[in-house]
Amino acid sequence: MRKVKSNGIQVSPTSTPNFASSRRHFISAATIVGGLLAMLAPARALGRYDKDRHGGGNPHCFLKGTQIRTAQGERAIEDLQIGDLVLTVAGEAKPVRWIARMRFERDGQASWSDAAAPIKIARGAFNGDLPHSDLYVSFGHRFLINGLLIPACDLVNGSSITRINSASSDVLEYLHIELEDHDVILASGVPAETLEGNASRKEFDNFGEYVALYGAALTHQTPCAPIMARNGRRQVLRSHLRGALAPICDCRQPLEIIQDELARQARCGSAA
Repeated sequence: MRKVKSNGIQVSPTSTPNFASSRRHFISAATIVGGLLAMLAPARALGRYDKDRHGGGNPHCFLKGTQIRTAQGERAIEDLQIGDLVLTVAGEAKPVRWIARMRFERDGQASWSDAAAPIKIARGAFNGDLPHSDLYVSFGHRFLINGLLIPACDLVNGSSITRINSASSDVLEYLHIELEDHDVILASGVPAETLEGNASRKEFDNFGEYVALYGAALTHQTPCAPIMARNGRRQVLRSHLRGALAPICDCRQPLEIIQDELARQARCGSAA
């Protein structure tokens, strides 16, 4: 594994479990169990949860307007071009290889589907410091925290990190940045991954541009840091159960400790 020269955001790895976080995990676990029971009914379709959670493999990434740190300062992601130099979390200036684009239209629906809806990272959600302005990403986009790449959907706490299903706009535009290697750049100051080498590019609207530049074959890129995510309903349920029981017997994994610490910060008003 090619490691970046930074552990990214540092969140306390020894966050003490409390009954506020336990209650939140218990409610989430109960909701999942209720969904599992409801899916036993013949009229309910199986598998919708995972598809909505992971978007059928679509790595949408940053919402239009996201500020990316470049060698010349921060610039809106939609203004970047191939060849522009962006700064990595290690402080290196690297050229943009490709900028992927994906557009969603609401088509008169009252809210966005879970697969399209952005996740809002409120200003100061990480340690009261980052991001320096509200940051909007797709649910599966990963941040570098305590040396781990963690998707936004696994950090949602309903306060400082939330899913936005209702939006004033009828259009969502996502953009992703590919470098020569999988790396971590800075979006509104937050260490966030670039487009992973093994991710499908066919789902992006400008895939034809990619083929014209580099051909249709994927270029393998080694992940720049360990990836930690809760994949599937069973893993999510186990995670919430560990969190619910943590005040009695703390068996939480690093991801769960990070999530609980960010939720604690939000309750204490660290996040603006």
